[in-house]
Amino acid sequence: MTPLICLLKQRGYTHHDLRQEFSYCGFGILRQLDENTWETPRSHYGEAICEHGKPDKNCYFTSGYIQGLLEKRVIETECKNLGANADKFTVLDEPLNIEYYLTHEFELQTDIPAPFAFDTRVDEEKIIATVKTLPLYGKEESGLIEVFGAVLTNHFADYYNRISYESYFAMLNAGVPEEDSKEMFIHAGHVCAFNTYGRIMTSPEWYELVVPMCDTKEDWFHGMIAIVNTLGWGVYRVEKLDPEDEIIVRVYNSYEGVGYRRMYPKTDDRNISFLAMGGILGLVHCLWEIDIRDKPPLTMTFYVEQFNNPKNSYNVEQSHAIAAGDEYDRFIVTP
Repeated sequence: MTPLICLLKQRGYTHHDLRQEFSYCGFGILRQLDENTWETPRSHYGEAICEHGKPDKNCYFTSGYIQGLLEKRVIETECKNLGANADKFTVLDEPLNIEYYLTHEFELQTDIPAPFAFDTRVDEEKIIATVKTLPLYGKEESGLIEVFGAVLTNHFADYYNRISYESYFAMLNAGVPEEDSKEMFIHAGHVCAFNTYGRIMTSPEWYELVVPMCDTKEDWFHGMIAIVNTLGWGVYRVEKLDPEDEIIVRVYNSYEGVGYRRMYPKTDDRNISFLAMGGILGLVHCLWEIDIRDKPPLTMTFYVEQFNNPKNSYNVEQSHAIAAGDEYDRFIVTP
């Protein structure tokens, strides 16, 4: 996180701008108590991570954010999940050696084809226009984005990409088989789809805006793709939608593909946009492995027992990749 905040400062962001950005993006409220002490009374990571493991100091993102602001090392010293009133951070008098990793130039594609023609009443333009009016930014009192039944963020794509790809390459260097390494990151996207897409498609906002346009599961798929096209992950285009044969989705300007090209040389590997692979697979599972229209309980027990059951699953592969020099990412899901 630290190099990205330093980069934003180079691009003209002030300290005030970046503290405002922290809340606007849904990371929480960032306060400076004195010269060497900061706190977050509430934070996205501090609260979300505790749901998935034992309470512990875990606000590495916030520590890195403050480090970028001050260009000094920062450590978390008090944790709300361990009983403190807030997550607190101490600034150490140690300068940082900041290594920038966005070292390659890459131009976004501007001439993006229109959606493929399908027989559906789903109006993507109307959905996108309506979602743009929703409060997809941190609330003033909490700094969190609570909408569509989930707690979301307007995140830095290159932060996720850096963690994902550097961890992936480190696993390969450590001797973990390529197939197993990829499966871990694809699985992360699969879990994300269950929690994010699942909660979106059971939320009041979804039922008010999208469901009136839907007659079939295929319509729900198109509706969710329209929502995705408001989230800054790239421009998704459904190429084929036949759950008994194959489902094909293209993504222009996919943030994983673009991010890869900004960090690394072009690759020969086309199965490389891990989160999108898992996300599209998860969306298919939401509709055709379980039926999200029945509003099942979105618990981890349900995920393991029903959503991630290998006896009744789909497969995903990536045939085209921006990271490999293709015009778009392309994902194929088959029974």
